[in-house]
Amino acid sequence: MDPHHRKIDLQSPADFAYLLKNIKAAAQEKIDLAIPPSAAPAGEDAYRTKVEELVQQYITTTLTLALPSLTLNGFDAPSSLLRPASNTSLNNSDNNNTNTISNTSTTTNNVSDAEIASGNYEAYDPRLAERLRNL
Repeated sequence: MDPHHRKIDLQSPADFAYLLKNIKAAAQEKIDLAIPPSAAPAGEDAYRTKVEELVQQYITTTLTLALPSLTLNGFDAPSSLLRPASNTSLNNSDNNNTNTISNTSTTTNNVSDAEIASGNYEAYDPRLAERLRNL
């Protein structure tokens, strides 16, 4: 990654869940406009089902490639952030994925993902850092 570009900083997994929910809702809206729901029972419209699968795959691939450019409260975003979200369908866009980080993996700074997800860390404040140096 180019060191001259800043990463996108999210403050909590809820921010990622919010983005994911809005992306899925927008995708579902576009699918509904382009391919109106048929009179067939849900799941029996093969063409629409295939398009929804392809769009879901595209969203998952895009977010997977964007993950290295994200930070979660100042730490690199864990790959586990995306795993539970990739198993949901487009129709399940109301799903709240605030607890998507597992407790098992750790970041490079030896801080568990659960601690990051709990939001116990504040964003870096240069004024506080300067005040600390002056103590």
